Amino acid sequence: MKVNVAQVRYSEGRSVHFDLVEDFSPFDLATEDISFQAPVHVQLQVNNTSKAMLVNGTIDTELKVVCGRCLEGFVYPLSLAYQDEWVFRALATEDQLETALLLDKDEVEINERIFEQIVLALPMKFICSAECQGLCPTCGANRNLTPCHCGEDDIDPRLSALAKWQSLMTD
Repeated sequence: MKVNVAQVRYSEGRSVHFDLVEDFSPFDLATEDISFQAPVHVQLQVNNTSKAMLVNGTIDTELKVVCGRCLEGFVYPLSLAYQDEWVFRALATEDQLETALLLDKDEVEINERIFEQIVLALPMKFICSAECQGLCPTCGANRNLTPCHCGEDDIDPRLSALAKWQSLMTD
């Protein structure tokens, strides 16, 4: 995704809108392989404040991921706000050198910046739904698809005395 800021570079107070769409490659994130189900759609509003360019916008896409409970694949919609500060390297303050996207020319490639925002917005574990029951730890059946009765009557031998306790309380 390339953005050309030449039309706002020398015009303080001016802004320009960008509507960008691009396909991103699949990536590995620790133990998960994640692929993009839809292109990444980025809308940006770039405002020249004379000292920097303030960028506001949105990032929208869909990811193909695996549920951390039931291990089924599903599509995870991702929609997030994007805010950034872009500044030409020669005009950057010490703080901006650490945080802002530094520009050396009017045309800038923002794929890395967008990808970074997507990765930062991802949850620790993907869950297909709040009602997902996951897999049975005994037989491995997907509890969302088939009811599983494994271990319903199994009592941990260390807790067997507690099973008798309830009957003592009712007597």
